[in-house]
Amino acid sequence: MNMNDKRKFYWLWAAIGLLLLLNLGTIGWILTRGRQVRAVRQNTEMVMIRRLGLTPDQRRQYQQARRQFRTTVQPHEDSLRAMRRELLGLLDQPTVSDEAIDQLVSRMERQSGQITRLRFRHWRQIRALCTPDQQERFDRLIGRLTQAMQRQRPGNQPDRLRSPF
Repeated sequence: MNMNDKRKFYWLWAAIGLLLLLNLGTIGWILTRGRQVRAVRQNTEMVMIRRLGLTPDQRRQYQQARRQFRTTVQPHEDSLRAMRRELLGLLDQPTVSDEAIDQLVSRMERQSGQITRLRFRHWRQIRALCTPDQQERFDRLIGRLTQAMQRQRPGNQPDRLRSPF
């Protein structure tokens, strides 16, 4: 093996090592970011409880209302997901009629409307648990949430309407 071949192998191994380090760094970043997202979801209730300053009795009522809401809305969300899958499944069927698509989309719109109604009623119920001072804080939180959801993020279309309900 001459000196030129040794130099090529050196640079090859250096490139392989660099790629390995980049892969490990990417995997680490993905894993830690995923933990942060899960932690945010799990702490949503505690953030609301803390920011509103709920009493122990209000906290109990809030947690009970959240559990009841999740139980009530879950079948509707599952149904909407199933309809979305059904709609996507129609993509490979060139003979599907516009009427069939329109019927499915209408069902999806009704289901989405039902979910929105349930969310609205839930937030109205939570607001009713609050004292007038807490209701002011609640209104500010919902306002900030609405603003945050409407801000354009990378990948979101600017005209897409988003709502906390």
